[in-house]
Amino acid sequence: MRLQLKHTRWQCLVASFAMALDLPLDDVILELGHDGGEVLYPALPEPLCRRGVHPQELIDVCRAHGCTVTYLELFPCLKSKPDQAGVLAFTTKQAWLRFTEAIKTTRGVIGGVTPSGKGHAVAYEYGHIYDPDGWMYDYSPVACEQSGFFTQHLWYLDKIGGAA
Repeated sequence: MRLQLKHTRWQCLVASFAMALDLPLDDVILELGHDGGEVLYPALPEPLCRRGVHPQELIDVCRAHGCTVTYLELFPCLKSKPDQAGVLAFTTKQAWLRFTEAIKTTRGVIGGVTPSGKGHAVAYEYGHIYDPDGWMYDYSPVACEQSGFFTQHLWYLDKIGGAA
């Protein structure tokens, strides 16, 4: 995997998927047909006012390049109805072990938030993080948090018929 920098503040997810696919960011933007920059919510501040790119759009790009995508939550919750308080499906320790094992054995994209609560995404490959803001480091929950990134979920890629 090669580090690629996002062109704009709202492109961390698309840049991370581009890295995970080993494709140039501009090629992925061309395949999407947009760069996520359209202003849909003018009353909101940057970059929240922008359209952005939905993960489902990026899953279609992955499929077009022969990859399946699996979504994995760090702390999945059990609920019998949407407005109910959730119960963790795993203990905290089990959840972190499961999440860390996936990061160390696959490649893909991790989604989460910054300390200010804004969404952010990074690419990863077998335990190494590639942040489209220009950082590379080995994965650990502490290393991510020291970089101002709090992980919540990931998408790992597999080549159809084998590992990515």
